Amino acid sequence: MLRFIPCVIFLALLSCDKKAIIDREFAFAYAELVVAQHEFEETENGKAARFQILKHHGLTLETFEQKIRQIKDEPANWMEFQKTVVDILDSMRTQ
Repeated sequence: MLRFIPCVIFLALLSCDKKAIIDREFAFAYAELVVAQHEFEETENGKAARFQILKHHGLTLETFEQKIRQIKDEPANWMEFQKTVVDILDSMRTQ
């Protein structure tokens, strides 16, 4: 009987609603892109800066856009992601 307890616990965990797990590194990259967009707008320097930010975080434009689509697929995830980005931006501003 005791050997079935881990299986029951595992199945219970699978059935629970999972809170979105936010990739803080990706949120930090997104925050840096927001800052670059604000600072440089759509200039050539801005495009170069955004490219360097993506490269620094090991992303391509395609992987970045794919990850954004995945987050946006679930509105609660998108809201949690945006909250994380805002927190990062706030912490950047106070430094």
